Formats: sequence, structure tokens, C-alpha cells
Amino acid sequence: MLFKIKTITLISIIASVICSSLSFWQIKRLKWKQDLINNLEKAYNSEAVNINKLTGDFLNFKFKKVYLEGYYINDKSMFLGPRVNKDKVGYNLITPFLIKDNRYILINRGWIKEKIKIRKKENKYKVKGILKEANIKNAFTPKNSMEENLWFYINTNQMSEFSDVKVINNVFLDLIESNPNDNFVAINRISKITNNHLQYAITWAILALLFLVMNYIYCNRNK
Repeated sequence: MLFKIKTITLISIIASVICSSLSFWQIKRLKWKQDLINNLEKAYNSEAVNINKLTGDFLNFKFKKVYLEGYYINDKSMFLGPRVNKDKVGYNLITPFLIKDNRYILINRGWIKEKIKIRKKENKYKVKGILKEANIKNAFTPKNSMEENLWFYINTNQMSEFSDVKVINNVFLDLIESNPNDNFVAINRISKITNNHLQYAITWAILALLFLVMNYIYCNRNK
């Protein structure tokens, strides 16, 4: 009986430590998500600047609202996804955009309900969006496959190689406004960001406490 009590106590302590660690991790995620939302809100509410006025490493200008004029390289478009919008599964359309002086930037044009062939157009567009950091993925994000044209996150080096267009490295433009003639949805991504980390942190903390309480009750009943 003593061995059984010790074993259950050890398991309860280990489970409690794991739950506590997950609770603290969720608190860190909460801080990160709050900072992200604050940065996006500031960006959406700021005045857009001409991207041609930005110099140096574009990564220094992430969350900057910019406008630019140029041409979509439609036949080099890529589909990022799948992505869900209003309970419908589709993709985010990623297209290289020619600014000037042979400079290109990747633009996330928004959500589209299915993979379609984008017609090649030579129209000049003026677009507005938020500069964001590229090449970001978590531990659960699958690897991109250039061979199969499968894209799960924006990787500027891989997409440059795939499209044979040298784009500005480490950043992409998240489009704010869709062209009326496009069948895309420019999503206000502030409203799409959920922030439930506080609830998760509390849940894990309660579970950590419950393991200890249950162990205390069990041990006292079997003395």
C-alpha cells in the first residue's frame, strides 16, 4: 500500500508540474498575442507611407502600413493553405508584385474559395497593406513542397525560387483593400485573431491544483 501511495503521489506531482508549465507557457503566449494585436491595431490606424521611401532592411518596418504602385505577376501566384474563412475552406492567394526598378514583393491578396487559374493582366494597381515578417512557422506547421506546389507558410527564399522572381527578403505585404474586380477577400486580420490564452492558462493551473488535491485526498484516505 505504501508503494502504491508513493507511486500515485509521484505521478500526481509530475502531472501537476506539467500542467503548471503549460499554464506559464500560455501566459507567455498571452503577452505575445496582446503585443501582436496592439501592433496591428496601431498599424491599421496609422497613415500609409510610400514603400519607395523605406530604405534598409525591410524587416525593421514590420507592422508598417504602406501603399505601392505596380503590377501583379499573376502567372506566378501561389496558394497558401488550406485556410478557413466563415466556415468555408479555401486558400490565401500569394502573388509577387513588381514595384519598380525590378523590385518585387510578395503580397497576400486575401482568401479565395478555391484554386483557380489567375489570368495574366498587365493593369497597374495601387495597393495598400501591412508589412509583416515572413518565414515564420511553429512546430506543427508542415514543410512547404516546391515540387508539389504546396504552401503552408510564407517563405520568401522558397517562393522566390519557385516563381523565378527575386522578392524582397523576410517580409510580405498583407493586403488591406481588395480590388473590386478581384474575387478575393482582404481580411481585417485583427478581427480574425483569437486570444484565449488567459482561459487556457487558468484551465491548466486548475488542473495542476486538482492533481495535488486529489492526491492529498487519496493519501489521507489510505493511511
